[in-house]
Amino acid sequence: MKAFYSELIKTFQKEEIKNEYTSKGVLYPQFIDLYGGQDLEPESFDIYPQPAIFVSWSIDHRQKPALVTITFRLCFEQYRDTSNLGRNTEEALKFIDYKEITDNILRKFESPDTGKLTPATEELNIEPVITDQYILVYNCSYKNNITPESRGEYNEINIKSDLFTKMF
Repeated sequence: MKAFYSELIKTFQKEEIKNEYTSKGVLYPQFIDLYGGQDLEPESFDIYPQPAIFVSWSIDHRQKPALVTITFRLCFEQYRDTSNLGRNTEEALKFIDYKEITDNILRKFESPDTGKLTPATEELNIEPVITDQYILVYNCSYKNNITPESRGEYNEINIKSDLFTKMF
């Protein structure tokens, strides 16, 4: 998964990817990191620039090929009122544009050790955390480079039946 994470960072640092965000008037991801509960225990982490993407995954090796479930937490600061009474609701809903652009990028993403990402679930995090979050969950295959233990094969077996009779 090191190749996956490295490729993810490279992808979001490309100028053409950054331009996808800025062309819609949305700030591109400023910070990408592995998820470690940054939203739940902010006092344990350095302040990070917004918007940010936090990544976590789990791998099910019982399936062939192995299945990876990857969770992306899209963090953004919401300064505007999204209610129908807000002064600029359209501007306040730019986080949805941020989510859609990121989702389109991730649907095309592939790394040396994973297949293409297939959307599984998404949700708006409504729990009281430091920043608003939109959570995207994807599944993909895992191209595990670890080879299974090689097992030998017997092609011919010769059995001698008089071994025990000679011992007595």
